[in-house]
Amino acid sequence: MRVVRFTASDMAQAMRQVRQSLGPEAIILGTSRLPDGGVEISAAVDEALTGRAAQAETVEALNCGEPAAPALSALARRMEGLADLVSRHLVVAEASAGFAARPEVAPIYHHLMSQEVAPAVINELLADLAAADGRGLLARLTIRLKKMLAVSGGPRLGGVRPAVWALVGPTGVGKTTTAAKLAASFALRHRLKVGLVTVDTYRIAAAEQIKVYGRIMELPTQVAGSAAELAQAIEGMAGLDMVLVDTVGRSPRDEDNLEELKAVLAGVPGLQSHLVLACPTRDADMLEVVQGFARFAPRSLIFTKLDETATFGPILNQITRTGLPASYLAFGQKVPEDLEEATREGLAKRLLPPRRDMDF
Repeated sequence: MRVVRFTASDMAQAMRQVRQSLGPEAIILGTSRLPDGGVEISAAVDEALTGRAAQAETVEALNCGEPAAPALSALARRMEGLADLVSRHLVVAEASAGFAARPEVAPIYHHLMSQEVAPAVINELLADLAAADGRGLLARLTIRLKKMLAVSGGPRLGGVRPAVWALVGPTGVGKTTTAAKLAASFALRHRLKVGLVTVDTYRIAAAEQIKVYGRIMELPTQVAGSAAELAQAIEGMAGLDMVLVDTVGRSPRDEDNLEELKAVLAGVPGLQSHLVLACPTRDADMLEVVQGFARFAPRSLIFTKLDETATFGPILNQITRTGLPASYLAFGQKVPEDLEEATREGLAKRLLPPRRDMDF
């Protein structure tokens, strides 16, 4: 363990020195104010972990005749976890010092924490962000935030018709209602020929619910109980632009039923899965869902029940963790009114503090 002290005129400069000298593996041990108004940071880095240990692990894997890729992948995951821990130390250490060098950042930090934005993401958003009088700070933060927010926009139809979207996700996130909202939006706003199929034959009245939506919107609707029936239903809708498939909700821990659903959907060439997540879900639980449904290779994230929470940080967390774009946001039960395409502007507005809450 190597311990180094850094002094600078303000906290931002001192943090830069820490990163440049010790790298992202550095851990903040303490911060203090100097008599001349400057700051001092004590930081440490474990050289064995960052250097020799990584080399030894890779060499050991090679000497044992094992592929290097799994060892490197495992090491990368460990280093990613360490980087997140370091980021947490960096931002929490500065917060504990009351953002003495840049007090204008404090209200933004506390707002992002209240929104349950991950510490690593907060650290990236606030790194070197400062303004003597606070002017322009929110505008600069907005630009940074929008760069993080990946969105995919409306439906993009390729040459193969119909395009098939399957909504997958755990129970209770509103997949059926969301499928109806999307169908109405695509038919009414985008003037597409749309069909509905449900493979949820487990839930009581699930099939009847999707049929009711189909009748109201005058859209062709089918119920499929197997991979063969799903393929046949899609084939029968060959003249349409798009088919939305509502699926049965599954626990992310239910390996057998997840694999069964995957096999059902695999019978449709070109099918795209889109993962539906309920916004009020705890961030840790949402991450478990994302990991469990990764087998479906989702193209986008659809967030529902935004009307049931005022905490939107988990949306940003999942976008940055998965690299997947947000495509749609759903709120309320009205079809199709309570649905909007995800935009950077709309998400940023939900995540950032109102200007009236800032001290400048």
